[in-house]
Amino acid sequence: MNLQKHFTEVKDFRVQGRCLHELTDILLIVLLGTLADCSDFPEIEDYAKDKEVFLREELGLLLLSGIPSEDTLSRVVRFLKPSELEKSLRSACKEILETVEHKHIRIDGKEMRGTIPLGKKHATVQVVSAWLSEESVSFGQVQVDKKSNEITAIPRLLDDLDCEGGIISIDAIGCQKAIVEKIVEKKADYIIALKENQGELFQQINEYFEKNKHDLPSYNQINKDHGRGEKRVVYATQRVDYLEAGDDWNNLNSIVLVESTRIVNNKETFHKRIYISSLTDESPEGYANLVRGHWGIENNLHWHLDLTFREDDSRVRKDNGPMNLNIFRKFGLFLLTHEPSKISLKRKRKKASRDDNFMIEILKSA
Repeated sequence: MNLQKHFTEVKDFRVQGRCLHELTDILLIVLLGTLADCSDFPEIEDYAKDKEVFLREELGLLLLSGIPSEDTLSRVVRFLKPSELEKSLRSACKEILETVEHKHIRIDGKEMRGTIPLGKKHATVQVVSAWLSEESVSFGQVQVDKKSNEITAIPRLLDDLDCEGGIISIDAIGCQKAIVEKIVEKKADYIIALKENQGELFQQINEYFEKNKHDLPSYNQINKDHGRGEKRVVYATQRVDYLEAGDDWNNLNSIVLVESTRIVNNKETFHKRIYISSLTDESPEGYANLVRGHWGIENNLHWHLDLTFREDDSRVRKDNGPMNLNIFRKFGLFLLTHEPSKISLKRKRKKASRDDNFMIEILKSA
C-alpha cells in the first residue's frame, strides 16, 4: 500500500512557503508512531529520530529539514481538519473494499474518556463510527457536536457514507424517524433497537409479540462459557400491516423480538429487546446474527482502541487533536489486523517498534 499516495489527498492548511516539513512526511510519521506503540508526540519524535535512515531509504520520506519536532507534530494534528485526514483512510479502505452491498454496517458512539473534564461525567469528545467487523474497517466517523448527542451526529455520518446496499444496525438511540428516512434515502437497509420511549409503536409491537410469538418462527442460540450461560430466542415476522403507529416509519417491513435468559453464578436474569427493520427476510436466524453481530463494533473496534491503543489514557485534548488521533488509531488497527501473523495486536505494535522489516510487512498487508 502506497501510504504517501493516500496522504497526498489531504489538503494542507498551513501557509505554503513557510513550512519546513512536507505534510505527507508528518502524517506518515504519526501513523508509523501509532503502529510502533508510541503513546504521545514526544515518543513519536523519538521513534522517528531512531528510524531516520529507515524512513528515508526504505519508506521514501523526504525529510528535507530532518525529523519534525514533537511541537510540530502536535500542532499539525491539532489543527488539521479531521474530514481531510479521513480522506486518506477512506482511500486506503477502498483498495480492499469494492462494495458494501449486503454487508453489515454497525454504527455506534464512543466517549474518549481522556477528555472528561475534572468533576464532569461525560467526555468533551465523543465519536460516532461506522464499522465493518469482517474487514476491520472504520469507513466513516464524525465527532458529536458540543451540547448535542448521537441523534444529531448519526445523520451527518450517513450523509458521508457510501452505504448503498448495506445493512445498517444502530442501538436504540438511533431509533428516530429522521434517521430511518436518511438510511432509506441512502438506499440501505436497517435494523434498529426499539425502546419504550417510542410510545405507541413499542406498545403495539410488544402486545403483538406477547399474543402471537408462540405461533411465529423462532431461532435459539445457546452460549456457555466459564460458569456463565445464555439462551436467546429470536422471533421475527413481516406482519406489520396492523401497526398503526408504524405508518410514519419508512420501509418498516419486519419486527423482531429477542428474549435472553442469562445465568451467572447461579443467578438468572431475563431481558427482552425489540427491533424494527426494513429487511424482508423471513428467517429469524438472519436477524439473530445481525443483532448479535452489532456488538462487533464494541468487541473489535472500541475494545482495541481502549486496550490495544490505550485511547482513554491519551492526554491530547485540544482542538482537533483527539479526533485526528482517533482516525490514526483506526488506520493503525486496519493495518495491524490485516497483517497475518498469529500474535496479538499489542505484540504486533511492540514488534513494529523494533523490527523495520515487520513494519514494512504491516504496511504491505492491506
